[in-house]
Amino acid sequence: MGAGACLLGIGLTACALATGDSVRQRGDDTAGDVTSVAGWTRIATTPSYIVIANVLPGEEMFTTEEAEAEHPLEGELIIDGPSDPIGGNARHVEAHVYDRSTGLELSDVDVSLVVVNRTTGERLSVAPTLMQDVNIGPLDLHYGNNAQIPGGSNLSLTVTVENEEVTVDGLLL
Repeated sequence: MGAGACLLGIGLTACALATGDSVRQRGDDTAGDVTSVAGWTRIATTPSYIVIANVLPGEEMFTTEEAEAEHPLEGELIIDGPSDPIGGNARHVEAHVYDRSTGLELSDVDVSLVVVNRTTGERLSVAPTLMQDVNIGPLDLHYGNNAQIPGGSNLSLTVTVENEEVTVDGLLL
């Protein structure tokens, strides 16, 4: 197994531990507000791709210029595409896309993200901005954006990579 596939295996093992509905804890007193910290992670495959999909609390997104000026301690660095604001019910919808044959994370594929809120019937197209975590860097390369999704929502997230599609489901607290 190549180094990329080995790293992917380690990452998938770690992510597999988080595939159930979960709550991320913050280091401050806001951790008690479950609707602001609840999210989920799912892993799915197509014939050519492995997709790790997340619906998490909203994330501040920074251009390179903003990150250099502000030195953020958390958030996302925009590599290519627009950013949507956080707002009241913001969730960060993202998909990490890996090549199944090499295990390498991909940054040059056509990705679309569509959230269907089965609780409200609303359908949201999420702009697939290419980004990475401001702390983790290139090892956290993914597509996604913020979307307004209220807590208590039963969701389906469809991720299309090139012409291959996966749908994952989850409940937001």
